[in-house]
Amino acid sequence: MTCDFVSEYNLLKKSTAGYSNDCLYDVAVLKLLMAPVQSSNLGYMQQTDKPRTMSTIDYGQTAEDHQGLLVLVKHTGQALSQQKFRKVWDRTKKLNSVSIPGQNRNAWVRYKQHYPKENNEWGDFQAHRKVLGLISVGECRTVEEFEDLFDHYKNVKEEYASTLFNSRLIVFGMNRDGTPLEEEMDNPVLSLHSSQDKADSEDSGVTSDISPSDNVAMHEKPLLKETKSDPYGSVSKSSSEGKITFVGKKPLKKQESSPVPVYQYSPISTPPGTPPLQRPHSNSLTKDSTGAEVLFFPSIQDCSDLEEKLKEFIVSLFFVLEGKRLDRSFERHDRIQLLCAPFERKDYVGLDTDTKSFRKKCQGRLRKHLADLCLQAGLPGEAILHYETAIDILRPVNDALWIGACYEGLSSAAVVINYPKSVALSGLRRNYFSLSSKRGSSMLNEAKLRTGSLNNKTNGMESAPENLSRVAPDPTDIMDKFREALGHYSKFKSAAVIEIELSLKACRVLTMQGKCLQASTFLQNVIYINCNISEEDKILRYCTLSELYADIGFHRKAAFFKRIAAMQCVSSPQATQQNWSCCYSLLIQALDGYNISHNLIERCNGPHSGWPVLQSRVLNELIFSARRMGKIPIAIRHTTFMIHFLHQFMTLMEKRDISQTLEQLTTQTDDGNCQSLALDNGMILPPVPLTTIPYVKSFKLIRMRPHLEPVKLKRYGESTNSGPFIFTPLNLGMSRNDKDDGKMDFCLVARDVCEVQLQVYNPLPDELKVTQMGLIVEGVELEPYPCNPSIPAETGPYLVKLLCRPKSEGELHIIGYFTKVMGVKSQCRLKDLDQLNFDKIKVSVVPPLPQIMLTTSLPKADNFLSGDNSEYVVTSGTTVLYAGQSMECLVTLQNTSLQPVEHVDAEVICKIEEKDYLGQVFQWSMENIQSQLPLQPNGIMCFTLCINGVSDFLSDNVDLETADQCVECLLRVEYSGGDGLQASHCRQCAVNLSVDICPSVIIQVWDALPAERCDHCYLIFDLLNASGHDLSIQHSNQESVFILPGHTERIAVEIERCDFPSLPDMTYLRNRIKQSKNTNHYSTYLNQFVDIRWKIPSLKASGKLSIDYIEWSEEQLRQIQISPIEWEVKLNGSFFPQKGALEWSVLDCLDVVASVTVNTESCNRSALLYITCHQDDDDCDNVSVLGVNTAFFETVKQGQSLLINPAFLIHCGGIYTIDIKCVVISSEEVEETFHYHPVKLHVIEIADSAF
Repeated sequence: MTCDFVSEYNLLKKSTAGYSNDCLYDVAVLKLLMAPVQSSNLGYMQQTDKPRTMSTIDYGQTAEDHQGLLVLVKHTGQALSQQKFRKVWDRTKKLNSVSIPGQNRNAWVRYKQHYPKENNEWGDFQAHRKVLGLISVGECRTVEEFEDLFDHYKNVKEEYASTLFNSRLIVFGMNRDGTPLEEEMDNPVLSLHSSQDKADSEDSGVTSDISPSDNVAMHEKPLLKETKSDPYGSVSKSSSEGKITFVGKKPLKKQESSPVPVYQYSPISTPPGTPPLQRPHSNSLTKDSTGAEVLFFPSIQDCSDLEEKLKEFIVSLFFVLEGKRLDRSFERHDRIQLLCAPFERKDYVGLDTDTKSFRKKCQGRLRKHLADLCLQAGLPGEAILHYETAIDILRPVNDALWIGACYEGLSSAAVVINYPKSVALSGLRRNYFSLSSKRGSSMLNEAKLRTGSLNNKTNGMESAPENLSRVAPDPTDIMDKFREALGHYSKFKSAAVIEIELSLKACRVLTMQGKCLQASTFLQNVIYINCNISEEDKILRYCTLSELYADIGFHRKAAFFKRIAAMQCVSSPQATQQNWSCCYSLLIQALDGYNISHNLIERCNGPHSGWPVLQSRVLNELIFSARRMGKIPIAIRHTTFMIHFLHQFMTLMEKRDISQTLEQLTTQTDDGNCQSLALDNGMILPPVPLTTIPYVKSFKLIRMRPHLEPVKLKRYGESTNSGPFIFTPLNLGMSRNDKDDGKMDFCLVARDVCEVQLQVYNPLPDELKVTQMGLIVEGVELEPYPCNPSIPAETGPYLVKLLCRPKSEGELHIIGYFTKVMGVKSQCRLKDLDQLNFDKIKVSVVPPLPQIMLTTSLPKADNFLSGDNSEYVVTSGTTVLYAGQSMECLVTLQNTSLQPVEHVDAEVICKIEEKDYLGQVFQWSMENIQSQLPLQPNGIMCFTLCINGVSDFLSDNVDLETADQCVECLLRVEYSGGDGLQASHCRQCAVNLSVDICPSVIIQVWDALPAERCDHCYLIFDLLNASGHDLSIQHSNQESVFILPGHTERIAVEIERCDFPSLPDMTYLRNRIKQSKNTNHYSTYLNQFVDIRWKIPSLKASGKLSIDYIEWSEEQLRQIQISPIEWEVKLNGSFFPQKGALEWSVLDCLDVVASVTVNTESCNRSALLYITCHQDDDDCDNVSVLGVNTAFFETVKQGQSLLINPAFLIHCGGIYTIDIKCVVISSEEVEETFHYHPVKLHVIEIADSAF
């Protein structure tokens, strides 16, 4: 921090050239303030000798103080502690206003702990500057201590004896009658007597030189002194000593024990000349303390009537003042003396007093003095009349100083009338200046509490002979009166203090009126008034200006003067000791004016506000002050704040310098500096988290890998339906700027590592080394794994991973992260990061779950298709099968955790339409899995997975080279155990299985034919070798049939006719495969009777042919099904069929006997049975029918046999067919035809036969 403030602000002037002209004004003001005091060119009156001016400026004085009685409260003696005195002071200063008994007026009082004697001498010029009362507060235990205490009290009283009306000495530590506390304890009789005296007398143990008589009632008005001459201490020239003396006041000597004889009278009811009323003294210490009133109290706690005693004291002051006001009102003109300001007295020595102008001055000044007394006595309306009269009297004689005082008094009286203070408001604390805190309430707020009524009884207007409120200046004219007074004061150099106080009063009145710009003009006048004051007064001056500028809303200018006051503390040439603590305290108060707030909550989320150049300068001064104070942690806090909020406005060199400064400061202390710091003035410096160094662009909690993420375990019978999903594009109840709740849609597992990823930027020109970085959480105990990333200079985004391990279950809240950068520990909360749209991350932590490693015996696939559940895949397996081929795969589960596996379930994950088909391709035994549970840590479990090459074995006229079928699915394993199983959570992992099914044999044509036996039939298949290799077919214990690649071979499989079961549910028919073909109900039933196996010797592969997908015609099904008609057919007495073809000769008679038994359950049915013999499906004339070949049976019962016996004679040779048919006709005229299998006859001619 430099002492050359002018050069400093010249630098600021250059750096802020484009901002405002206000800064240039501050530079000019600064030059004026720091320049040595010089003679003014304003027309001051030339003084032959050094003028007697006031030594201290009352920066807290207001216009209302003109009506107040000044009472000095002194701390007397050494026994009373400052804390006890402060309690008495706090209780005393609350009595700002006391209601006068019998009067509709209030006595306003202002208290001072210190008041210079030089200022008291200006009491004739302005009456409110006189000390009218003295209250000394002390403590003692013995008589000797009381004597010493009383001596101190008399010394103080003698200093202000010329103006005092009355005084009190308040003594703590003694009985109320003045005896020591030990005597009362030792003598019970004396104690009882003292208590009786205290009960009988109003103020027992008190001796007063001004008190009412014993026979005067409590509520009568107190009696007042009367002196032979000027009772108010009028000044007169002593003929013997040639100096100013005060008539009617005799200083009390130390050993004086008897009072001066006085005459007492009441200004209202008691006429002058009444003999004094004497009061007997008590047998106490006050016997020797004549001339003062002493109040004894045992302790601070035992003084409940202190306020009442003080009110009586103030009332006595008021009546003395009232008596002097009345005396001045009726004073004879020939006895009027000239009232002078202290610096004027030498000017009137030797002057001719018998002139008209001198008498005018005497009259005008006396009238002005009377106006002051009226104002103090609660009669502001009457005071205004006297002020105006005094102005008229003094204006012809050009008494500028006193005319200015009249205008000031007139303005103050107008303020009292227009803005009267209520009694309730008077109890408020008035603190116009404080080095450590701002004013408790601004004058704008005080103005709102005031009534503003002109007829308020507290202003004394009711005592005036007429309503004089109309004479009072209008509120808008008050400032004109203040300016008039200011213009007259400016002519006198010795009145500089008066001029400064007048400007401050006018400023406060304008602030109360809400006229801020006009108030600022009076404050500027204070700046330009040169006055020889001490360095401490200069600091008070700048602080007062700062607070008044803050009251009118000029916050930056207020901060400027607060900063100047801070500079004055450490850079004044007359300063003997640089008070860096005071400098720091003032600088810290100036931060708000420069829009600097250490509280992150108060800082707005918008763009940066304020002047970065000035902010940087003020922060540098704060840092330097803190270092000179030896408060390194505070210096670190301000340095951290500066680099955090202002680094974006710094140059590269400034960034590097402030970073190095911060690193140097942090090496001087071991404090982590992440806690709030309490300053000496009570202000709290909150921690400054370095959320911008490094700057976090994104903050994301990474969900666990899918195969490790916990999943809710589905219990048996539990419904997963959560209700309908309703989508709406409306934004209900949430604005765009609102932050979401940060609730994650996934869970973490206790004792498993979780990860948070951050995208960070480094805005500094050097590499940023973060020595510690971790997470801040709530709700669940966490085991962090801090990292120490090094972020390159001016780079980003840079990925940082933060790991942690939850130790228990519960709701985990990630509220931020902690860092240690450049030796500063920071706890960065997510709610303070404006770039993030959430305040915290909330995630549920479930109980610990086991982990397994899943493997298979199949070779891993190079790649596989991704599906809906592919994220669970941990391994893969692939194989190639031919249609109908099967193989076994070994699946292994190894427990790699410390938790036992108590639940395992396996499931094939695929599309719904492929569910049943893939259930045939992949098969395993759940009983085998359950038998191996529980699986202990490091245990291994194995189960067999059967893979079948399921195919339809049908030809769709596709190219055989592209006929391969790829089957892909996920085998998902669900497992759980321990506390996680009790909480219904599990984990899921999967293996991706890929099977290529190549065609082996294709069924091109199929048929069903009757067998030699009626209860059997033949299934005929034409098989195509589509494997590309030599293939052999074997069925029904027959010999193998070899088929070359691409060749077809027909095989016939004899089976027993059967009855098909009823049709299944329609849902069963929806089972589909890749070819989108349905399995046939009849084929599926027949597949169990058909065992066709194939082998490829070159590949050592084998499999079984399936006919599940063959579609059979109605005729074929009749051949396969068991017929409801039983046939018995004989040809020439032999049963048919016979092996081989029947040979017959021409003209041989063929006897046919056909017997039919109907086994169906029915009634009212008929049947038609007929036999035909024909050639080439046409009726042939070469055949003659012998007998009846057609028979009709009208009624046929169940189990009834129908018989027909025709004969046929064939005339020509050839191939003939015998057809036997039975037509069953139901009662509903529905015909059902049954055929006996055709009988082939080879008829030869006779010649041929003979041949």
